[in-house]
Amino acid sequence: MEKMYLLEYNLKPMQLTTVFDRLGMPAHSAAVFELLEKKELSASEIVRICRLHRPAVYKVLAVFSKKGLIKKTGSRTRPLYAAAARSAVTALFAADLKSLERLENRVPAPYETPVPVTYYEGKRGIAAVFDDAILHSKKGDTFYRYTSEVELDEVNRYLSTDYRKKRDAKRLERLVISNRESGQKKRPRLERFVKYLGSGKEPFLHNAIQLVYGDRLAFIDLNVLQSFVIENKTLAEFQKTIFRALYKRL
Repeated sequence: MEKMYLLEYNLKPMQLTTVFDRLGMPAHSAAVFELLEKKELSASEIVRICRLHRPAVYKVLAVFSKKGLIKKTGSRTRPLYAAAARSAVTALFAADLKSLERLENRVPAPYETPVPVTYYEGKRGIAAVFDDAILHSKKGDTFYRYTSEVELDEVNRYLSTDYRKKRDAKRLERLVISNRESGQKKRPRLERFVKYLGSGKEPFLHNAIQLVYGDRLAFIDLNVLQSFVIENKTLAEFQKTIFRALYKRL
């Protein structure tokens, strides 16, 4: 019970949004709930203040009513709504966690061992991912790279100082699918082959990178400098097959 009260009093606006997302609530639920905590309002007033479409507001109110997150007052012709105490949100979240725990306890034994995933933060994390690609590739291997970075020079500055030396020592062949803006800046190399993806209608400029090498997949979000590596042979081979099929068609 103590943990529940801690959650209740520490729920900041962004955390409330996260909790409602975790509970599968409709879009804009956190904004409507916070508004109704301040004052009783009609549906029309919520629509006007939040600048939402009426169906979206009625959807939120219907779910809130079913979950016990609002109190309804006013008249039949003009009902008013007020938010319930935050403890009601806490109770829902706690119940959801218990349901998840019961579900996890029923998972068959072969699936109890999680897939190894390593998370990295910041520029050093990006360098660590590229170093991992070298470390877990055998000499003469091919590794695959989807790259939609916006600034190639910036990405190159994240690499370890000896990255290229270690990569070239293993004579790794790289197949690259890149956006044209970045790919044309890469220097021609005998062991690197670049093809282009994206167009004016659908540009390949997500500022993200995916590497496939050995038994591993790596994903890098350059927008927030977050990366992670998944170690799973089946998924790696699956992605290699998809990459090669796409590469042949470009």
